[in-house]
Amino acid sequence: MKRPTDQQLRERLMQPGPKRQGQPVDAVTPPDQEMAVWVTLDMLKPYEHNPRQVRNPKYEEIKASIRAAGLKHKPPVTQRPGEKHYTICDGGNTRLQILRELFEETGESRFHAFYALYRPWQSEVKMLTGHLSENDNRGQLLWIERAKGVVDAKAMYEEESGDTLSQRELVKRLAEDGYQVAQSHISKMLYTVEHLLPTLPNTLYSGLGRPQVEKLISYREACRLIWERCTEEVAPEGFAEAWHQTMAWFDDEGQTEMNWSIVVDRLCGMLADHTGVHFNVCELTLDNIVTYRKRRWDLEEHQAFEALDVELQQMRDPDAQPPSLYPPLPETSAEPAAGGAPVAKVSASDSGREPQSQPQAEQLPSPRALGRDALSDDERTESAELLRLREQVAALEREKEQLSESSSPVLRGIGEPASEPGPVPMAATPEEEVDWPEGAARTEAERAARLEGLTQSSWQESPGKRGYRHHLASELGVPSFDFEQLAPLAAPVLSGETTPPIADVWFIEGVEDEPRSLRIRIRELVQVIARWGGFGGSDVVVADDDGIGFDLNPLPDAADRRARFAWQALASLRGELNPEYPSDATLWGALLGTHREEGDESAWDDAVLLRFFRLVRLIRRLREHLQGQQEAQS
Repeated sequence: MKRPTDQQLRERLMQPGPKRQGQPVDAVTPPDQEMAVWVTLDMLKPYEHNPRQVRNPKYEEIKASIRAAGLKHKPPVTQRPGEKHYTICDGGNTRLQILRELFEETGESRFHAFYALYRPWQSEVKMLTGHLSENDNRGQLLWIERAKGVVDAKAMYEEESGDTLSQRELVKRLAEDGYQVAQSHISKMLYTVEHLLPTLPNTLYSGLGRPQVEKLISYREACRLIWERCTEEVAPEGFAEAWHQTMAWFDDEGQTEMNWSIVVDRLCGMLADHTGVHFNVCELTLDNIVTYRKRRWDLEEHQAFEALDVELQQMRDPDAQPPSLYPPLPETSAEPAAGGAPVAKVSASDSGREPQSQPQAEQLPSPRALGRDALSDDERTESAELLRLREQVAALEREKEQLSESSSPVLRGIGEPASEPGPVPMAATPEEEVDWPEGAARTEAERAARLEGLTQSSWQESPGKRGYRHHLASELGVPSFDFEQLAPLAAPVLSGETTPPIADVWFIEGVEDEPRSLRIRIRELVQVIARWGGFGGSDVVVADDDGIGFDLNPLPDAADRRARFAWQALASLRGELNPEYPSDATLWGALLGTHREEGDESAWDDAVLLRFFRLVRLIRRLREHLQGQQEAQS
């Protein structure tokens, strides 16, 4: 090959190079895999949708550690398409802020430039869930911060898919993106952001915890149900505004617990002002709803709205039911109801009065009229009727004091009316024997000791609910008792179960002595034994409105020995046994605790045992009612 001349080489070197085919770029494309990158503070920016809105409680501790030992845990970064800056991902905003403060304070380069872990960009919702997970693990997020983050994630998911996500699907999507949250919390989080955050922002961001929020939700829902019950008195859409105006007064910075006694008082006042229902009725209904929903009871079946419905009926049609006073007036009252306070009897001099001078219950104003109409703003003087009633109450108090001073130390029998005051007996010497009723406590100290021995855990009953229970029994003409009253005489039991305390294993109050109420109480006690066996609240126990109140489905194949014992015990009450489960005499020996093998924990504790006795009594009584109905039909 002939060698080119110098002129030819010079001409070739002077020829232009190849032309560029693509468009020029201002920045290099971000990497598509994880890698370490050298960054400075000027190249970084925090995540603008960071769920943490309140300063990290460990802020000063983290800052002191970085100042002393440097940045040990490098914050992960990512880069959105088209952006020049790196964005903090999966937590690290607190560390970025600390680095900027330390660089301003010290000027040291180790706080200005460092290697960071780069992660390829995925999506906005991936960024959000990463921050939720990391912040929750490193420093406990507030409830409202978690709730707000979940709501934002839900909105991003729905924007991506174009469909509304169910709570179950939302939990699944969050778990796939690395953030675990219980499905039972999702509804409460959504409720908090929608209904509580606009009213109590300062309190929520001060650290109001989940238990307090759940209690607040229960009270709001109970108030809403009462509001919607009063369809003729208020408009349903007005509840949100009334709730906001009432609860906004409780919004305070630094508040982590609500003063629930004042909250309930204000809520009942709000309901009474808007609906016209008496304050005590609102309080009783509110307590019923909150208590029954906590026990997962059906509100209609357990008559949670009974007092409210009676009040509304009388408000809407005052002539439908004549008003009555409770307690009844002394002149018109008959023998006192069992367990109630003694009432005055009409004396011979009073019996000779003319009929028109006798006060009649139907002529007296109702409690509503006494509170709203009889005493106006301009007239503060008491009416003659009210003055006469107060004089009668004072006379009853004096007579009660005389009876207490002159009565014998022997306790009266249950339901026995008070006798006329007699002469004051001489004090008995310690050696004298007094004819006490069997099982009765002789002194107040003995009464208190017996009451304490029968109380396994506290049971709260508001004065309003107790008074209403006694009033209902008085209206029906049946006796009603309290646990404290029967404790020195009977064998009741008070424990922390979800069922009410058993005032007497045998005695059945008149208001419950009918098939429907008996079936309700039977199902409650059956659930106690079912919960002991581990299948309470499941599909194993089903309601039976025709038989003895309950029926049983087979247990799962993986049921343990304890569950089979409990199932067999309940099935025996129906006369149905499973031959595959224990069915011999040792079953009852193990359950009753009279026979126990080594390491065996199949015996009922005292609370379950006494409720089983009560269950047997109620089923026997229900059988008597069913037999009476069959005989009446035949």
